[in-house]
Amino acid sequence: MSSYPATLQELRSAIARLEGRPSTAPKQPVLSSGLEDLDRAVRGWPSPGVSEVVGRTGSGRLSLILPTLQRLTRLGRPVAVVDAFGLAYPPGWRKLSLEHVLVVQPGPERAAWAAEQLAASGAVPLVVLMDGPRLGRGGPRIQRAAERGGCSVLILTERSERALPAALRLQLRGRGARGLKVQVNRVRGMPAGREIWVGMG
Repeated sequence: MSSYPATLQELRSAIARLEGRPSTAPKQPVLSSGLEDLDRAVRGWPSPGVSEVVGRTGSGRLSLILPTLQRLTRLGRPVAVVDAFGLAYPPGWRKLSLEHVLVVQPGPERAAWAAEQLAASGAVPLVVLMDGPRLGRGGPRIQRAAERGGCSVLILTERSERALPAALRLQLRGRGARGLKVQVNRVRGMPAGREIWVGMG
């Protein structure tokens, strides 16, 4: 749920757009996705903040976040991957500096807790939660933890969680010659419901 000041600012921005005036909304800090098409459409991953990337396994979810992991680890910055079911294999992820990748496999019951602790720690700029269980009340806790730790949290899931206070919601819609087709279901300060193509070149 948005806070009162954030809701008020969103309303002011909407009124400014209707009146044809430039928005006075401050731009939310972001972490570049490393994908030009995606950054142009949504500015990047909210930082601090939570992003939800929805799609079945094999849909291209990993391709959407991999450039961010590559860039951060090559810069010597640690990233954390919370792998609820022990299915991730980072050595097979291209161009990662593996010494800067922390993989945590806590099992599905502890995955949300592990992501929350990592996000709040301030030790990593990015936490990826892969296919954890339904978050329920854990969603707002992860969002607050991201703010405390100044961290981006990317949640990869097969089903969207409407109760999750995600600043950015993306859904994979397919692949084609132009790359990945992505539906933008939520992004602060910009129109939602658009479909965009994200080139992987």
